[in-house]
Amino acid sequence: MAIPITDAWCLASLRRSKGISLEEIAQRTKLRVTTLKAIEEGDFDALPGGIYNISYLRQFAREIGADESSVIQLYRQSCAEPDSASTAESKA
Repeated sequence: MAIPITDAWCLASLRRSKGISLEEIAQRTKLRVTTLKAIEEGDFDALPGGIYNISYLRQFAREIGADESSVIQLYRQSCAEPDSASTAESKA
């Protein structure tokens, strides 16, 4: 399931506005075009997960001139699982 956080990032829009193709980014970062597309679409299930996703996002952000920290922060906020304690409290 795709996580719709790329709407907030507008990564594809930013990349296109700078005239950078996914193929160019793939060549410079050694990431597959399919990986870059998954990032733009927020389809993080298609990525390996964990620290790999953070690294991929960082590389992508750097290549398109986006703020790496902001991109990582949005990713972490969007992918964070609800705290089990707060979930239990809301059910009570």
